[in-house]
Amino acid sequence: MAFEGFSEQTIDFLYGIFFQNERLWFAAHKDEYLTHLQRPMKALADETFQRLTALYPRKDLVCRVARIYRDARRCRGINFYKESLWFTLQPPAEPGQDYPCFWFELGRETWSYGMGFWMPSAATMARLRTAIDAAPQQLGRLHARLLTQAEFLLEGERYARFKTGAPPDLAGWYNMKAFSLQHESIDVTETFDGPALVERLVNGFSFLMPYYDYFLPLSQAGQPRQVP
Repeated sequence: MAFEGFSEQTIDFLYGIFFQNERLWFAAHKDEYLTHLQRPMKALADETFQRLTALYPRKDLVCRVARIYRDARRCRGINFYKESLWFTLQPPAEPGQDYPCFWFELGRETWSYGMGFWMPSAATMARLRTAIDAAPQQLGRLHARLLTQAEFLLEGERYARFKTGAPPDLAGWYNMKAFSLQHESIDVTETFDGPALVERLVNGFSFLMPYYDYFLPLSQAGQPRQVP
């Protein structure tokens, strides 16, 4: 199935699940979910994944589309369904490992894509600071490259207590508790043009690939496996 774009019906469904987040409503609108959200999201994920892996055949990436169903153990009787849907392109990882990943997410009022960490551990962020201390020029070049464009911004949670020791241009990275390089838009109609959206994601992820390559070895998923 070629990705032809999302639609007004996609956004209508996302508004519906926001206001009527219950099983009876979802059951009555499941065909709309499949037709206008789930299947187009999978088509977008598959097409983007195929295009990106053709450009970078040596990258070990897997494509995962999120399920709309929330973990029943955490619902506590409300909000059975997620109010947005996304896919990730990520390295194979063991359960509980953190890793950098590419993502696209669509909500009722915004859409976003980029590259960032999935819940980085304190040890991973400590390895980042150690890498900056040892060779600041490596991330410095990537940071300077980031400033040459307007598509992606560095976003994320910072430590409450400022950490010193980094070069001034890398102080933001040095003090990140979690981060992403992301683009977020409030114009959801930009996702209605299928070919244009695929092209934008492939070009954007290609720009972000050097950042992924830098952060992967610092993550838990990128650490050498321990041989018993």
